[in-house]
Amino acid sequence: MLLTEVQTAHIPEIYEEFCSVIGENHWKKRVANLNQEIKGNRFLKDFLYQEYNIAYQLENLRELKEKFHYFPPQELNNRSNYAAVSFAAQSLSIIKAAPKDFSEKFKRRIHGAFKNPGDMRGLRLEIKAATHFTIRGLKISWPEMTGIDRFDLLVEGLGTRVLEIECKSISSDKGRKIHQREILDFYNLLMPELSIVKKSLSTGLAAVLTIPGRLPTQYKDRRELARRISSQILIAKNTTFIDGAHIRFSEFDLSMLDSGNLKSNQKILRETIDSLTGTLNREAMLIGTSAGGAFALVIQSEEDDKLLSTIFDTLSDSAKKQFSRNQGGMFLVGLHGISADQLTSIATQDNDSSQQSSALRIEVSEFLSSNERDHVIGVGFLSENDLPQVSEFTVESSGSAYFFPKKESSLWSNDFSNLFNWRDSEPTIQKIY
Repeated sequence: MLLTEVQTAHIPEIYEEFCSVIGENHWKKRVANLNQEIKGNRFLKDFLYQEYNIAYQLENLRELKEKFHYFPPQELNNRSNYAAVSFAAQSLSIIKAAPKDFSEKFKRRIHGAFKNPGDMRGLRLEIKAATHFTIRGLKISWPEMTGIDRFDLLVEGLGTRVLEIECKSISSDKGRKIHQREILDFYNLLMPELSIVKKSLSTGLAAVLTIPGRLPTQYKDRRELARRISSQILIAKNTTFIDGAHIRFSEFDLSMLDSGNLKSNQKILRETIDSLTGTLNREAMLIGTSAGGAFALVIQSEEDDKLLSTIFDTLSDSAKKQFSRNQGGMFLVGLHGISADQLTSIATQDNDSSQQSSALRIEVSEFLSSNERDHVIGVGFLSENDLPQVSEFTVESSGSAYFFPKKESSLWSNDFSNLFNWRDSEPTIQKIY
């Protein structure tokens, strides 16, 4: 039986048991290696903390136990560790309830997930989906893990029907020509070249470098690009390089950086960077100078991001290979980096007849209309989870889900209705645990 509730008083025993079953070296060694990477590139800190948040949280608990030989009471109420505690508790409940072969495979998946953040996101998405259906009183099994079938979850208890679930975790790099890690590594390479700028710049200066495709793969080519950029920054003159890359500059009022919430509020910081550079949601470098100025840099590709088309290419391929086609199948797509509010905003736009349909709705409508995918009875998009306080003693892990049913499918059944409070044929937004 999948555990769906954890009490903070049980955190010590959950951690101890998870250490015994999984082995603390899997996160201890991973975090040690990551910290060495951060020493070599300070730009990686926030990125790696986010990518490997479960490993870092478990390591924090390990260090507390090692230092105090117990968990200080105040740490039991530290929300920054709750995601890891929840993951550990639910993983243990799955392992305990499973046959030995399944539990051993599941443990190996956890070991691999500490090495690969994409695998961890995928595993957590499956557990998140299983949690939602379990709370709805339905029975869950993992056919893929037992070798029975290739989809992720089988939902039973739907009257006369069962439902196949395939989970797809989508990273923020999906469909992008330049990945976040690549840019952060390049910014670190560029920093030594900006020594004069960091000393002499007394105003606000923003630069946007647009390259034809991807960043150079060879170190010497990246170093040469860094040198060209730094030389151009010194004269702050728009130019196009011989390889087709071009850089543009604009000055900004330093008062734009005066917000006291700039460092602590990611939303304000993101909006400020976008305003300074005239870009949208790009990885940026913002540094202050000893002369009292500030420099912002964004690197982007000339080729458009293809997030949605890449997502639906993935779903199209999976629809052919991973469902049985004998019973209804549903995709649940986890959107890494998308908040519950952002997903709700998209759904609100789509359900307002005075506004244009979102690109997401247009794409999913085309996907579901294909006769080749008659067995796909719906697609749901899931946001990241938050930890709202719902009462004095209760914190709830929940996010938003935006679901599109396909009632025209020959495999549709009324047994599938109301799993996410669907309204007839209209997509709806619903909380998911």
